[in-house]
Amino acid sequence: MDALNGTTKIVEIDSPVSRFGPYLTGPNLAGGLAIAFLVQFIYQIVYYRYFHPLKDFDGPFWGSVTRLWHTYQNIRGIELETYDRLLKEKNTNILRISPTELLIPSALSLPQIYHRQAVKTKWYVTGALGPGESVFNMQQHSHHAHFRRLIAGPYSMSKMVKNEPLIDDIIIAWIRKLNDMFAQQDKAFDMSRWATFAAFDVISLVGFGEAFGFVDTATDVDDLIEELHKGFFYFGIVGRMYPFVEFIKKTWLGRFLVSSEKDKGGMGFLIRWTNRIMKARQKELAEGGKDKGRVDLLQSFYEARDAQGQPLTEDHIRAECMLLFTAGADTTGTTMGAMMAYLLSNPTVYAKMVAEIDAAFESGVLSTPVPAASEVSKNCPYYVACVKESLRLCPSAPNIFPRLVQADHAPLVIDGKTIPVGTEVTSTAYMANRDPAVYGKDANEFRPERWLENNGEAGKVFDKYLATFGYGTRSCLGKDLAMIELMKTPLMVSNPDSCPVSYLSGPFHY
Repeated sequence: MDALNGTTKIVEIDSPVSRFGPYLTGPNLAGGLAIAFLVQFIYQIVYYRYFHPLKDFDGPFWGSVTRLWHTYQNIRGIELETYDRLLKEKNTNILRISPTELLIPSALSLPQIYHRQAVKTKWYVTGALGPGESVFNMQQHSHHAHFRRLIAGPYSMSKMVKNEPLIDDIIIAWIRKLNDMFAQQDKAFDMSRWATFAAFDVISLVGFGEAFGFVDTATDVDDLIEELHKGFFYFGIVGRMYPFVEFIKKTWLGRFLVSSEKDKGGMGFLIRWTNRIMKARQKELAEGGKDKGRVDLLQSFYEARDAQGQPLTEDHIRAECMLLFTAGADTTGTTMGAMMAYLLSNPTVYAKMVAEIDAAFESGVLSTPVPAASEVSKNCPYYVACVKESLRLCPSAPNIFPRLVQADHAPLVIDGKTIPVGTEVTSTAYMANRDPAVYGKDANEFRPERWLENNGEAGKVFDKYLATFGYGTRSCLGKDLAMIELMKTPLMVSNPDSCPVSYLSGPFHY
């Protein structure tokens, strides 16, 4: 205000808003963001392609500059096929499949990649399997070793054989169901689906104390298997996009990425299922203590104590229970279905295997109605070779399982090339199990005889490098249970005295 004449002057203050306000429109902001994104993407392309430590390793252009490439291959379901083709086209033993990741298909390199102190990458901890950590997705070796010691005991063969009579009951019920529903009515059926039913009932029995009824009801109970497969698909996507996922998890959008019981399907469904099982067991323990005869895995999780007497957390127990479903049931069912496919596609092999089984039953070295797994492994070498050949050619988890190259470990040298520290390195069971350097020029063929050659010495080498159950100290805890099932279930289907085989002839789809 002018004190002399009583007038007021309005002074305009020059500010960034007043200067640029007219330009801060929606289209301009969108354009600016697009330009910023484009500049960042161009920088990423130039850096990863020409300046990154992995710039000299062969790989697809888009795979070397963005993770979207191998994520897209996974979504399309052709990831392994694409890798195999590129390895041949580029005539290389090491393939760059993402900006920071190398694929090494050689079986002979497995001990170097998956050594005892190997650290898992953040690929495993995206939250796709829920909020808790199981022994599967623990990154640090020391952390994994500590908790594996706490829960490994009940998974041992000596403990698993105690469940054999119960497993036999499920197998007998399974064979009876196949006879009643299909063999006697001369109907075709989906062996892969029915093998999975048997595997899910076995894992629910061994894991939680009772079969959930997949075989009895001849259905996917509550669509558990279907929802589990949806969860696998999600896990595969977010695992490959983990740097971006880690960023999103720090924002308010993060709650939509971590699987929870609020999710309608997928892993959310499995979490709710697991929670019901845990609550029922907690109620049982609170009301009357444990059943003295109970030997299921869930009980062992609740009873586990570390050196300080501390129990496992509820989140950890839940994660281990979910692992039983994801790694213990669906995978075994896949192998059983694949084995029958290979056998029925190779009539000579199938006839030879059946002849061995028949002779073993006739001589009395196999018990009836269902032989012990130890009897089969001892007296039916050709059948065992068929099982192992099926495991080799059709690993149930052919995924990438990356490890991190560490500075505090011996340099990783593959094919004469030193892999830079900080690189993610992976193999796949599908490729390693078909390595001609180990399995011969016919590595892609189903030929069980290879396991018996040189008086079984060849099989010992194959056993050393077989990657179907993982490799090294991080290998699958449920391997012994899976082998017990595989020593019994396909054998019983192939035994004419227990199950007519006529309905298994002809085209087979899985």
